[in-house]
Amino acid sequence: MAETADVVVAGGGVIGTAIAWRAAAAGLDVVVVDPDLGDGATLVAAGMLAPVSESLFGEGALLRLNLLAVGRFGSFAAELEELTGHQVGLRREGTLAIVTSATLRLHPAPAARTFEAWSFGTMNAGIDALRTVMQRGLRPAVARLYDPFDAMLAREATRAGLEIVENERVVDVAQNPDGVCVSTEHAEFESKVLVGADGSGSRVRRAVFGERKETTGRALMTDIAVNPESSVEFREHRYRFDFRCVGGGISGYSWSFPCMIGGLPHLNVGIYDQRPRDFAETGGEQSRMLSELAASFPELPLDAIVRRTMKWNAFPIRWFDAADRYSSGRVILAGDAAGVDPLMGEGISCAFEHGKLAAGAIGAFLDGHEDALGAYDRSLHESAVGRKLGKLAFAARHFYGRHFRLWFRLARASRRAHEIGVDWYNGARHLDELPTHRLVSRWIGAVLLGAPVR
Repeated sequence: MAETADVVVAGGGVIGTAIAWRAAAAGLDVVVVDPDLGDGATLVAAGMLAPVSESLFGEGALLRLNLLAVGRFGSFAAELEELTGHQVGLRREGTLAIVTSATLRLHPAPAARTFEAWSFGTMNAGIDALRTVMQRGLRPAVARLYDPFDAMLAREATRAGLEIVENERVVDVAQNPDGVCVSTEHAEFESKVLVGADGSGSRVRRAVFGERKETTGRALMTDIAVNPESSVEFREHRYRFDFRCVGGGISGYSWSFPCMIGGLPHLNVGIYDQRPRDFAETGGEQSRMLSELAASFPELPLDAIVRRTMKWNAFPIRWFDAADRYSSGRVILAGDAAGVDPLMGEGISCAFEHGKLAAGAIGAFLDGHEDALGAYDRSLHESAVGRKLGKLAFAARHFYGRHFRLWFRLARASRRAHEIGVDWYNGARHLDELPTHRLVSRWIGAVLLGAPVR
């Protein structure tokens, strides 16, 4: 006999479990189904919330927004800590930024500042000073989500009344006028609402919405232990993005991010291809991706990954397409299952937005608002995040398309052009909410007429 529930959530990652926790706390009967709890996308990109590194020097408004976002996450983490009696592993420490005199001349520090600023004639001199300060006990860092976070969230959600069914994956979904029948490998559930939050390879999405391989990218990733003294990423606190692989036929980029694993310094290294053409376990697009990744960072011991003697992880990345739907009857998609940024393959910021909208829509639907789930679909398309994802899809088509050299040349046309692009991507001064014609006008004014950007 099928088990009944108000809501079934497929996927026990941070987004799915957070939605389920709030629903259970509101008194709903909730079941989460996950084949491998704790092994989701939360660990990707080193699991960091980096408010300072995501803004440029002089971007005071963006920095304040980022710090506000981290502050709100802090209250979420604090609530978990209070309820569980355990630390969630969120560190909030100062970030020391090294700035050259030339940069200060371009972006003077604000008169009313809450930080001390030192300028140096060269970046190397600043790095030497940073090394000295760190040797005296200062430990610059960014906020980071550690591995136990997902497990702690799951434990507290269970205390709120949530049932978690582990080691089970969804195999079939059938809707009827009264609800949704969810079949797993060994069980069956009858639910009023089903949330597909089971990642880019979502089985809920395939079962209900169909599969569109043309909107599924691919990423390969590995972790390399490094000496922080010889790693430029650690020495200069640098996150590296390399787009030269576009010339090699990859519709994406390579990355190298510094991170700590088990208390030891590592580089999280990988490559993203938005449109893999012939992906196979051996040969085809995978070989091309591995070769381009090794070519992007020749100083790293990546020859082993080309020879396939080094372990790596491969995973799909479902990117946003305006033609997709995110609700069908009583089924909705959230998080990576709904789609991520097509240009960079980044999903966590979109996922948190999906989670808030999904939780509200479920509550409204169960309160009798029949169109609430359809409104959720419209909100993902028409909201600020939906419009931005559509523009990122436009950018991906051109920067990774046939005339990519022209588009990268335009992006590098001037410092102002670069600043506009970065500000738009980061949402500085609500630039990402401007209509397209006004954004183009701003670009022309800055690049051709010399109008100030910031």
